[in-house]
Amino acid sequence: MYISKIIIKGFRAFDTDGVTISLKNKLNAFIGLNSTGKTAALEALTKVFGITKAERDILRQDFHIAPEEDIDSVDERFLSIELKMNFNNSEKEAIPHFFTHMLVDDEDSEPYIRIRLESKWYKSDYSDEGEVETTILFITVPEGETEDDDTKRIFPRHLKGLIQVLYIPAIRKPSDQIRYVPGSILYRVLRLLNFNDKFKVDFNDKIEGINDLFKDLDEFNEIQSSLNSFWAKFHKDERYKQANLGFGNSDLDSILKKLEVSFSPTETKRSFQINDLGEGYRSLFYLTLVCALLEVEEKIKNEDEETVKPILTILAVEEPENHIAPQLLGRVVGILTSISKQAKTQVFLSSHTPAIIKRIDPESIFHFRIDKKYKSEVNAILLPDNTDEAYKFVKEAVKNYPEIYFAKLAVIGEGDSEEVLFNRLMETNKVDFDDNIITFVPLGHRFVNHIWKLLKILNIPYVTLLDLDIERNGGGWGRIKYILQQLLEIGYKKEEILKIKGGVLSDKQFSEMHTWGHTDNKLDSILAWVNFLKEYNVFYSQPLDLDFLMLEHYTEKYKNAIPKGCGPKIPDKVEEQAKYKSKLDGAIQATLKSEEAEALTYTEEQKELMIWYNYHFLGRGKPSTHISALSLMSDEELIENMPPVFVKMFKRIKKLIS
Repeated sequence: MYISKIIIKGFRAFDTDGVTISLKNKLNAFIGLNSTGKTAALEALTKVFGITKAERDILRQDFHIAPEEDIDSVDERFLSIELKMNFNNSEKEAIPHFFTHMLVDDEDSEPYIRIRLESKWYKSDYSDEGEVETTILFITVPEGETEDDDTKRIFPRHLKGLIQVLYIPAIRKPSDQIRYVPGSILYRVLRLLNFNDKFKVDFNDKIEGINDLFKDLDEFNEIQSSLNSFWAKFHKDERYKQANLGFGNSDLDSILKKLEVSFSPTETKRSFQINDLGEGYRSLFYLTLVCALLEVEEKIKNEDEETVKPILTILAVEEPENHIAPQLLGRVVGILTSISKQAKTQVFLSSHTPAIIKRIDPESIFHFRIDKKYKSEVNAILLPDNTDEAYKFVKEAVKNYPEIYFAKLAVIGEGDSEEVLFNRLMETNKVDFDDNIITFVPLGHRFVNHIWKLLKILNIPYVTLLDLDIERNGGGWGRIKYILQQLLEIGYKKEEILKIKGGVLSDKQFSEMHTWGHTDNKLDSILAWVNFLKEYNVFYSQPLDLDFLMLEHYTEKYKNAIPKGCGPKIPDKVEEQAKYKSKLDGAIQATLKSEEAEALTYTEEQKELMIWYNYHFLGRGKPSTHISALSLMSDEELIENMPPVFVKMFKRIKKLIS
């Protein structure tokens, strides 16, 4: 038994149109920036199946009010929280309880039930807060079919204990959960104990033994005697005349209330209580209590008919990363994953920490955001079809770069160089990466259309920076063709993006684009396409790549960014012509990655820079080279020689985030 769909309407940040969250897995993560509705979605579960009354109560402030509405003029409001819960054939324990309410869409599908909380708030003459009426119902028709009073049945009280939400808040106080009081985890665990007759007799005997020990103390007997003496002076009734000081024979609950957890060994040679631990360990121990409860409930069979054991426990964990060291988060996610695999457990967590998200299957992730009308939107993570080669690539990409989920703008590049350079270049252009929550992801070289689709679904704007790679294998026209194909994949029309003078590229022309050459070794034609693609937020480092672009615009800084006495050994251009030509030809071939490369479209100055390119970026680490060169430049020097492509791209970024 598991929740397969959640529909929330009119609850807090969810408007009356509502959101639908379709679930495939038993571990699900709600992610997004602060105040986007993640906690509200978790607490929606507690409103239906929370353990305590306080968790289940619907209050006036739970009803959604749109920002344009005058709250004083609102006379009534409605909200609903619906859970679709599926069963598989192996769940023999759960099915009998819900059989009469089950629905089946077709012969081969799993049976399911629909449970809906419906609540109405309305103004009242008797209370400033108004009145709230709440009902939990079985909906006995499939989704989409007409509902009336006959298709709704009250959810019976005796079934409510079978499904429970165990909510773990962001601020965790385990001391509240290890007290023997209704609603605590310890109370729920200890209620599973079988106190048989033999135990009760033995317990009473032990209590009598303790009482006898006290009676052997003269001072204790003196207190007992004095107590009865004064009681007799005040109390003349034959009833209750004997006052006995001691431990009651049936005071089991009192003993249980004194149970406590202590920790040892410690650095102070005394046991620590739970509140002596730091915040991190207290948070971890809270999770420990939950795990122990779920395991014990599976193992212990209680014969007491009054003790109702849940057949489904929904574990709702808010921000599991709180107060926990990053290196331990993998362990936390691993434990939550193992809990979710238990037959009677389903896990939901909320997070805005990449260290948590990167460990979650992207297909289990739901992205929350607030739109301009202050209402929550929820989107599943869009992946390619799992039979496609792109599926594995994109799935691993978003796992390795989870920061993309939390961005307000994403810069898609190709590699390490862009990531190193961008922070400094953005600062120089007065665009703060952190303040604007801009994320760089080096995912542009393969299947970029799937990254675009994902970002579009998540309503995250983006720009793409790629290398043009003129005269490299697959470069030049091949790079243009690749992006045009990617734009077609996300829905742009040929008539829009394949325009040429006199019409549109034919299928044959487009299929052969990667073979096109450069008339008179000039780049005018390809650069026209480069400029055209800027309209679609696609920019190119040209003529080669970002490393060469920086070397060309800040030549002296990169030449100076070498250890003393190092650098390429360049023969004299005049006196050692043959050696120089050999050195130059080798650098061209290495830079363009072909023994047949001639660099026909490059100027003589660009060819000579290829010797330095070969030394800096093929013989040494690219990031370290850029870091060294940037350290030699002031902001004024960076701006003075800024490559035009960056000027245009940063202008576009400012426009997108404004």
